Amino acid sequence: MKRNQIPKSALYLLIIGLFFTTLGPITARYFHMSDFLRGIASGLGLMLEVIAIIKIQQSKKENRCT
Repeated sequence: MKRNQIPKSALYLLIIGLFFTTLGPITARYFHMSDFLRGIASGLGLMLEVIAIIKIQQSKKENRCT
């Protein structure tokens, strides 16, 4: 059975994106953060997650063709 490999760059982007997405609500619970900073952190995290998903899809497409 063929094992699907996720590129390390996509895995790193996904982990960092999840970190930034959860950073806003966790820090807002203990420290005062403006809505702007929470929005920037959430938006940056979501953007990194989408980029990681695109990279994963591209690597699957390349592996399928070869």
